[in-house]
Amino acid sequence: MGETVNTCHTGADLQPAFAVRRLSVSYGTLRPVDPQKCVLRDINLEIPAGSALGILGPNGAGKSTFLRALAGILPAEGEILLFGEPIARKKRREIAQYLALMSQFFPAGFSYTVRQTVEMGRYARGEGRERDREAVDESLEEAGLTDLANRPITQLSGGQLQRVFFARALAQETPILLLDEPTSSLDLKYQAEITGLLKRWKARQTTLPDGRTVPNTLISICHDLSLALDLSEDLVILKDGQMLAAGPVAQVLTRDLLQRVYGMDVPSYLLRRENFWRSMMDGSKS
Repeated sequence: MGETVNTCHTGADLQPAFAVRRLSVSYGTLRPVDPQKCVLRDINLEIPAGSALGILGPNGAGKSTFLRALAGILPAEGEILLFGEPIARKKRREIAQYLALMSQFFPAGFSYTVRQTVEMGRYARGEGRERDREAVDESLEEAGLTDLANRPITQLSGGQLQRVFFARALAQETPILLLDEPTSSLDLKYQAEITGLLKRWKARQTTLPDGRTVPNTLISICHDLSLALDLSEDLVILKDGQMLAAGPVAQVLTRDLLQRVYGMDVPSYLLRRENFWRSMMDGSKS
C-alpha cells in the first residue's frame, strides 16, 4: 500500500476536497481490477479544499483516467472520498453539485445556442427558474459571452467554445473544477483569456449543498509546463499509471524528475515559476 500524500497545506484545516486511497482503474474488465490491464495503480493522495493542483505526465500516463475517476465516471478499486463522503455512494446528480468536469473534447456538432449550452450546467441545482436564469446570465457575463448568447455553438471558434464550456461549469456553482487540458489547441490570446478566467474563479469560495462554505479547488491536466506553472501551486506527476511525485511545485518540478518522466533534458526556463510570462511580456516591450 502506498503512502497517502497531502499535496499542500492550503486549506489543511478543512476536510479534503478529495481523499484518494489505494485507487486502481483498469479498462475492459469487471471487478476486481486486472493487474495486467491497470491504467492506474495504487494511487494514494489527499487534495485539500482550496488547492490549485496540476497533473503532469506523458501520453498514456493515466492523467485523464485519474480525472474521470475523481469525477465518479469510471468504476475503480479503492476509495475516493469527496469532502469526506464516498463518491461511489453518490448519484450523478449529487456529484454534479460538488464538481464540474471540462473535457478536452466538446460535442460541438449539436446546434444548441450558447445560452442553451450554459443552461445545461443547472440541471443538478433545483433552485428554481429565477435562480437558474440569474446564474446563467452571470456565467455568460463572466466568460464574456453575453453578446453571443443566441449564437449556435457550431458557429464559434475554438477559443469561444472553450469559454462556453467554462461558463457552463460556472453555472453549476460547484466548489471543484476538473480540467482536461483547458487551453489545448488555442492561440496565445485565448490561452490568456481562459487562464485569467480560471484564476478569478479559483480565488473565490462556494457554498456546499450542506451549507458549508469552502474555497474553490482547481485540478487541471496540462501538457504545457508553463501553463501548469501558471495555474498550479502543487503538482502530481504520473507515469505508466503510477504516481511518481506529488507536492509543492518547487519540490516536484525538478530537472532530474522531468528527465526521468519524459526521457529528455527540459530547458531550464520552463522550471522557473516566478515571472516566466512576465519576463516574456517585458521583453516584448523593449
